[in-house]
Amino acid sequence: MNMLDEQDDPLVGARLGEKYRVVARLGGGAIGTVYKAKQVVGGPPVAVKMLHAEYVDHPEARARFEREASALSAIRHPNVIGVIEFGTHEGALYLVMEYGEGRTLDALIEEAPLDPSVALALADQLLAGLGYAHAHGVLHRDLKAENVLVTRGEDGALVAKLLDFGLAKFADKGTWGDSTTLTAQGSVMGTPAYMAPEQALGARVDARADVYSAGVLLFELLTGAWPFYADDLVGLIRAHAMDPVPSLASARPELRAHPELEAVIRRALGKRADARFADATAMRLALRAVPRPAATLTA
Repeated sequence: MNMLDEQDDPLVGARLGEKYRVVARLGGGAIGTVYKAKQVVGGPPVAVKMLHAEYVDHPEARARFEREASALSAIRHPNVIGVIEFGTHEGALYLVMEYGEGRTLDALIEEAPLDPSVALALADQLLAGLGYAHAHGVLHRDLKAENVLVTRGEDGALVAKLLDFGLAKFADKGTWGDSTTLTAQGSVMGTPAYMAPEQALGARVDARADVYSAGVLLFELLTGAWPFYADDLVGLIRAHAMDPVPSLASARPELRAHPELEAVIRRALGKRADARFADATAMRLALRAVPRPAATLTA
């Protein structure tokens, strides 16, 4: 996470309860701002996501924020940013999370095209984290390069960690109960460039919508580009719903991909949900079954 200009931010320097002191602002999203904080009694730094002030009394935004806390508290996985606790500060809600030094995946991709072996390793990791969430009845619904943090492990290797379950939906009512279904069918949540056709239309979604987003992200990891582009939102939604999946080489000519890798991406990007992998774990197993090397670069 990279620190941003934090002038005039009253929360920088503030103390949250008895445990944390905010030291820097890291970034912001639709409903919250993320800060770096130190533990007063010692220990590693943490990240604090604070709900924007204008949403404090907004029932749906407050519920969405609380949903992220519940989702992440239940998902303990090396490839998901973990939640430590949840609290309030002067009436504002905040979420204390694991802090990771690194960059978001979109920044990494923009810097330079990834080597195929690195791209596939990161894809395997994010599918592992997403598959764990699916196994626990949690859908992400906004999987994109911006919501993947890339850090370094102790061995120096890149590690992908899923961020921002603020649009999460709980698919397992036996675990989470009816009260956790907080976004009504018919509303559209997510990012259009990564969104499954049924999600863009406001239809009911399940793990297969996340699989579609993972397919877009896998294509982007390997090529540095999205599979579908258009001049406007309506055109982009139409492209996702109707256009054939392009080959990897059409977006990155020097890339030579195994036909089975292309087949995994085509299946993940199926226009109908029933044509896709059942969940992220099934997609991960298929990706791992592709003969190696799955993709190489020409001279």
